[in-house]
Amino acid sequence: MTKLQKPPQSRDRQNETRLQLQSPYRMNIPMLLLTLVLICFGLIMLFSASMSTGYANEDNPLFYLLNQSKYTLIGIVLIAFIIFIPVKFYDRIGFVAMTYMITLALVIYTKFKGVVLGGSRRWIQIGSQTFQTSELAKIALVFCIAGYRSFIVRMRKQGRFRCSTARRQSYLDCILDIVFPVGLLMICLVFVLLQPHMSFFIIMSVLSVICFLVAGIPLKSWIDGGLILIFIALLAGNIFMYSTTFAQKQDLLGNYDHVLERLNIFAVMNGTADSSTGTEEAAAGSESDVDVYQSEQSMIAVGSGGLLGVGFGSSRQKYQYLPEAHNDYVYAIACEELGFVGGVSIIVLFMAFLFGGLTIAWRASSDFARILAVGYTCLIVIQAVFNIGVAIGAIPPTGITLPFFSYGGTANLFFLIAVGLILAVSRTGVSRKKVTFID
Repeated sequence: MTKLQKPPQSRDRQNETRLQLQSPYRMNIPMLLLTLVLICFGLIMLFSASMSTGYANEDNPLFYLLNQSKYTLIGIVLIAFIIFIPVKFYDRIGFVAMTYMITLALVIYTKFKGVVLGGSRRWIQIGSQTFQTSELAKIALVFCIAGYRSFIVRMRKQGRFRCSTARRQSYLDCILDIVFPVGLLMICLVFVLLQPHMSFFIIMSVLSVICFLVAGIPLKSWIDGGLILIFIALLAGNIFMYSTTFAQKQDLLGNYDHVLERLNIFAVMNGTADSSTGTEEAAAGSESDVDVYQSEQSMIAVGSGGLLGVGFGSSRQKYQYLPEAHNDYVYAIACEELGFVGGVSIIVLFMAFLFGGLTIAWRASSDFARILAVGYTCLIVIQAVFNIGVAIGAIPPTGITLPFFSYGGTANLFFLIAVGLILAVSRTGVSRKKVTFID
C-alpha cells in the first residue's frame, strides 16, 4: 500500500506559525557619538583660536566660545526633539511648500533689504543677532528636494500623472522629475547668487545634483529634462542680453569682480602680480590684497605646526596676524597648534561622518529618508572640504566656514538641525531587522 503523505503547509500557513518581532527603534549610536566628538573638538579649537580676538575686541577671551556654546546647546535640544518624531511625519507636501515659500521670501528680502557686511548683502538682522539666510537655505532646499520627490513617487503609486500616449507621458515625466523642481531651485539660487554669494551657488548646485542622483530618476527624464533646461537657459540669456543696456550689464558683472580677483590669487602669490604683503597694507588695500594676505598667513600657520604642532593654545598666528582665525581659518590654527596629526584627525572625523551618513542612507526605507540622509551628510562634508582646501591653499578663498569648528552661532545651529534629521532617519527611517523567536 502506498503511504499517504501529509501535504506540506503553504508558505502563508507557515508564516502564520512564526513569532517575529522587529528590532526596536534605535538611532545610529556611532553617528551620535561622532557628532558629539566633532562638537566638543570644535568648541575646544574655537576657544583657542578666538581667545586673543575676544580679548582685543570684546575684552573677554571667552566671548566667542560662550556665544557659540549658547547656540550649540539650543541645537542639541533641537536634535533631541527632532529624533523622537518619526521621520515620515516630516514627509508632507504642505511642509515642503511652506518651507520653500519661507526660504524664498527670506532670500528675496535679503537681496533688497538685508544688512551689508564685507561688501555683500547676505545678512538679516533680528535684534542684536545677524544670520545669513543662505545657511537656512542650504537646509531648507535639501528638505524640499526630498519632500517633492517623495510626493511625486506617492502620486504615481496612486495612479496619478498618467497620460494616454507614451510621448505625452515622457514629456510629463521629465517636467515633473527635472524641469519643474530644478526651475524652483534656480529661482531661489539666483536670488542668493545676486547678493552676491558665489560659494553658496556652487555648493548648492553640486548638492542638488547629488540629491537628484539618489532620487531614482529615470535616465530618459534626465536627458529630456536636461535638453529643455538648456533651451530655457539659452532663451533667458538671450532675453537678458537684448533687454538690458551695456551699463546695466557692466553694473551686474561688477558685483563679481571679487570672484575674478580670488581666482587670480595664486598668480599674485607666485609673484606674477602685485599684492600688498603687510598687515597695514592689506587692511587698507583691495579685497584681493586681503585675500592674498590671509592665504599666506594661513599657510604659514599650517606649515609652522610640523608633525605635532607648537602646542595647544600656543599659536602665534592667532594674535592678529591671521584675520578670521576663529572663523574661516580655524583649521589653520588647529594645524599650527596640533600639527599634522591634529589636521589629519579633523579630516578623518569628517570622513567618518561621511561614511556613517551614507551607511544610514543605504538602509533608508523611503526616497524621502534617503535623500535627507545623503543631502545633509554631503552638505556638511562638502563644506568642510571647501574650508580645509582654502586653509591649506588648495583653492581660492570662499568665505565658507568649517562645520562645528568655525565661529557662527546660527550657521552651526542649522548644521545641528541637519544632524538631527540624519539621526531621525537612522532611528525611524531605515529598514529594521526581523527576529524570529518561534518557527
